[in-house]
Amino acid sequence: MSIAFARQAVTMALGIDVYSRFQTVTDWQAVKRHGVTFVFVKLTDGGGLPNGGRNTGDALVAGARTAGIPVGGYHFAQASPSPEAQADLFIAQVRRLGATGCVPMLDLEDNPPGSSAPNIPDGRKRDFSIRFCNRVAEHGFRPGIYLNNSLAKMLRPDRFGVPDLVIWIARYGAKPDAAAGRYDVHQYSDAGQIPGIRASSVDLNESYTNAHLTGGGGAAPKRKATTELMERRTIPASPNVTSVRLLLSGSETAAIIVRPRVDGDGVTDAPVWQGNIYAWGSDKVGIGGNPLKTPGFDPKTVSHRRYHLPGAVWADFEYSSNADFEIDIVG
Repeated sequence: MSIAFARQAVTMALGIDVYSRFQTVTDWQAVKRHGVTFVFVKLTDGGGLPNGGRNTGDALVAGARTAGIPVGGYHFAQASPSPEAQADLFIAQVRRLGATGCVPMLDLEDNPPGSSAPNIPDGRKRDFSIRFCNRVAEHGFRPGIYLNNSLAKMLRPDRFGVPDLVIWIARYGAKPDAAAGRYDVHQYSDAGQIPGIRASSVDLNESYTNAHLTGGGGAAPKRKATTELMERRTIPASPNVTSVRLLLSGSETAAIIVRPRVDGDGVTDAPVWQGNIYAWGSDKVGIGGNPLKTPGFDPKTVSHRRYHLPGAVWADFEYSSNADFEIDIVG
């Protein structure tokens, strides 16, 4: 069975956000092989560095950059000092570390239970966010904001009037409500597991536009989709290795995304075992991209995994799985 979708501005790319107090990355190449295509790292908190300077983002940013994964920073908002002062501190760290692969993000959450720091009152959050984001823009960066679904419905960041604002909404188990307005990135789980990361859990995110990416220079290009979701196919279970033919767009952004049915923790109980991918261009010449040829490739797919097949017009996809799963065809 296949379900055709109308043209949509989506990239459907997997991303993570990490904080050195809670996550330790032991193998960035394993993170990349898992399909992680962008990373946000906690860099600042209120008027200083996280946890009194004991948990900086230096090593995480350096590791992601070395692995070639676009990385940006996020700032945890506090009631003081002023939003402009917090933005200045944050951008200084972004520049110092070269965390310019993704846009700088304002994390608009309340403090965790038990914290002695006062929260920003709900009545001040809109003004704080607008002032912070405008200050980030004055530094030459496209600003972004992270907030949960209920707060997004209350504040409607898409109506802030901040040009080209990138919006990142957290809601687990479901997509953000329509009442929350436009968004670019959805945090869909706070309980993921990523190879190469030692942690009790990792936040998982899915991008729907390319707005969070900057190309490495800090000031991102105008928002546009890098790919379009062309078709979502349900692939039947097969305990034995079998093959399915997929028709692609032939564009430079052509790709397939293997989507096991994941639980709330972002990890499936029914993995897809990946075989060969044989892809051809319009001239009937193979274009490469067979994952089994990649050193260290793990054929066990437990979360969403993307395979970029530029120029492919069709691909034969080999797999085995004890449960149905989905493949997105994008291009």
